[in-house]
Amino acid sequence: MIFVIIVLGVFLGDLMLKKYVEANLPEGEERTFLGGRIRIRKLHNRGIALGALSERPALIRKGTAGMILGLLIALAAALPEKGGNVRKTGLSLMLGGALCNWFDRFHQGAVTDYVSFGTRWKKFARLVFNLSDFCIFLGGILAVFGKGNKKS
Repeated sequence: MIFVIIVLGVFLGDLMLKKYVEANLPEGEERTFLGGRIRIRKLHNRGIALGALSERPALIRKGTAGMILGLLIALAAALPEKGGNVRKTGLSLMLGGALCNWFDRFHQGAVTDYVSFGTRWKKFARLVFNLSDFCIFLGGILAVFGKGNKKS
């Protein structure tokens, strides 16, 4: 049950943050926190990571749906196993993030990103993320490193 709660928590949490950004942050406006280290700004990404394949929206929707199906199958297969909680947590984080980004893309044709980091590395400072992106990244690490740990 906890893994379903993780999926729903990521999905609903990021959905609420995206809705807040859409309603309260005008396009082109930026808010900074922690001395400019964290920047909140609205960006609509029509592609996948780094805007790749933005000219192929049908491929992105189908590919994302396929990955979601794969994650659902992997999580469903892992749930009855004893242990493996690190892997299950990772799969749950990835699934919640993928579902939210897919939902966003399906309903508005783009994913709303809103967090970037002020760094001296200009290329990294231009990247904009959302909570789902962080959960997919962290979930991938947990799923890979938790795979061999069936007793976690």
